[in-house]
Amino acid sequence: MKGEKLMYNKILVAYDRSEGGRAALDEGLCLAKSLGSECGVIWVVPPVPYFFFDIGREIEMQQQREEAFLAEVGKDVESASRRWGCPAIVVRKTGSPPFEIVRFAEEKGFELIVLGHSGHFGAWGRALGSVAARVSEEASCAVLIARLPKSRRDEADASHKSEPTLAK
Repeated sequence: MKGEKLMYNKILVAYDRSEGGRAALDEGLCLAKSLGSECGVIWVVPPVPYFFFDIGREIEMQQQREEAFLAEVGKDVESASRRWGCPAIVVRKTGSPPFEIVRFAEEKGFELIVLGHSGHFGAWGRALGSVAARVSEEASCAVLIARLPKSRRDEADASHKSEPTLAK
């Protein structure tokens, strides 16, 4: 094996704290550990239209919520990294999640993108469309879509669980 190129030297995990995102984080870190690959984690903040905010204090509060959410993402990644014995660097981007995930992967030379299926539930998920579907169509590298076991998907659907929202 000495001198041979690994199948995936660089793996990017798209993570949003959803159940699907957690599955992707575990899949990506486990795979990176198994292959001896570098692993990065990206969280993309969708842009919030300016007309949703009163100028000043509301924008500041939104930024504080984003920072708090990023801190939680960091804790999740740190915990999963310890569990799998594989370090990962967390990056935050702002924009359209599918576009930013694909662009970042291409710019940084990632060879595999791992993301969860159905991170959002209900109307919010239908309005956003499937990030996984868009990334799999647009990416120039391989894409692995991590799915929850059916029993966990059913539990999540039954409880109408959704990811924490930034704009409260």
